[in-house]
Parts: sequence; structure tokens; C-alpha cells
Amino acid sequence: MQIEIKNKLNDNELFRIKRMKEVIKTTHPHGHKDYLEIIYLTQGEGLHQIDHHRFPVSGNSLYLVMPGQIHNWELTAIPRGFVVMVQKDFLLGHPLYDALFQTFPLAFGSGYRLESTGATVEGIFESIENEYVVRKPNYEAVVQTYLLLLFNLLKRESHTGRSQPEPPLLRSFFELVAVHYKTRHEVAWYAGELNVTAKTLNGNSRKFLDKTAGAVINEKLTAEAKRLLLYSQANLGEIAYELGFTDPSHFNKFFKRQTGVLPSIYRKGIS
Repeated sequence: MQIEIKNKLNDNELFRIKRMKEVIKTTHPHGHKDYLEIIYLTQGEGLHQIDHHRFPVSGNSLYLVMPGQIHNWELTAIPRGFVVMVQKDFLLGHPLYDALFQTFPLAFGSGYRLESTGATVEGIFESIENEYVVRKPNYEAVVQTYLLLLFNLLKRESHTGRSQPEPPLLRSFFELVAVHYKTRHEVAWYAGELNVTAKTLNGNSRKFLDKTAGAVINEKLTAEAKRLLLYSQANLGEIAYELGFTDPSHFNKFFKRQTGVLPSIYRKGIS
């Protein structure tokens, strides 16, 4: 299977919004190397796969496809909505830059159902579209402000019912992972460094992040693997050893389990 790159932005184009093509389609897995894609659908049916996550398609659904992620559609009804493409440089110096591109773990999930805020979110996209079409003075800053509002609403969705900040145990865990993820892949090691049991660490991670501590480690490894595959000249064996895998075949199995494709196919398609 060949993974292709779909770069819909022109040279030096940092931002674009367009309407979703109103066609029933099944697309091959593909990726976007350097830009974030934000898709909001007001209607549609089917499935949307982003890396190894499969999301149902319906009205009031929003999807984030981060740079380097692989996604594809299996639509069974005509979709309607918006597609926003944002180069990283469009948000340089903006509060969203770190939140979207520098935060670990990822601050935002890949898929959202926005039934209670659908009308508000649709209004945001319509306002962004209007700014993009009319292009009055300072429209880029206005678009950035609308994007900040959108992501604040998504943050509220992500933390529904959660008023407490992340517990100190998890913050310490994140800091350890950021330093040791290449050499330590085992939850038990991190738990030992934090003087808790693996069960306690996993329990905290599940409660706050809805994922295991092992999944957090794997996400960090996968993100770094993608970065090396996209931007370094190292061969697959060198990447495998740099990430702490004793055998390149283990790295291949890990990467395919996380993304759905082998690292060699990922590199060919997204390079």
C-alpha cells in the first residue's frame, strides 16, 4: 500500500478554508506533512480513520488531523461542512502554537462530537470563511482569534466534568517520559521512579487522560518516530536503535500497530 501526500496549500500559503466536497467517497490513506487540517461536518455518515483511531461520521462532528498523521474516509452519505488548513507558521508567536504543536501529551484529541455546541462552532467556521473571502485589513489576526475561540471550546469538551488540573503524579510522569522515552518503554520502570505501583500510575492516567500510562509512552515514541522518518536521513535501523528498540523488526511491528502502516511506507508517502 502506498501512502500519498496531499498538499492542498500553494507555496507560501499559510492558511485556507474551503467547503467539504459534497460527494460520497472512500479515500486511500494519506497524510499532510506540514499542516494541521481541521474538519467540521454539519452532516454526513460513514467512518473517518485517523492513524489507528476510527471515528463515526455524523453531523456536528469535528476532526483534527495533525501534521504527519495518516487518515482516510469511508463515507456512506453526502458530507457537508468545512475544511481548514493551517500551516504551523501561521500560528508562530500565537498561544495556540505551543498547545497544538509542542505539548506532550497532545492537548487535543482527533475526534469530537459537538451536539451541544454545534451551532456556535458552525458560526465560528462561517465567520472564518467570511474573513478569508473578504480579507479586510488584519483579517489573519481575526482568523487566529476565531481559532483560539474554537480550541477553547474543544478544550471544554475534552475536560467535561473535570475541574481539577492534572495531578502532580502525572505531571512528574510526563516529565520522566520526555527525558527517558527512548531508553525506557516499560510502565513499571516509571512507576518505580515515582515510588508508586504500575496499577496506581495506570489508574491515574486512565482517570485523567482516558488512556493507560503505556499508551502515553507509545504516543511519545510514535511522535518521535514520525519526526525522524519525516525529517531525518537516518535509515530505519538507525531510527529503531535510536528509539530504544533492540531489533528493527520490533520497531516495524510497533509502528504499524500505532499507525496502521509500516515505517518504510509512511516515509515514502509523507516525504
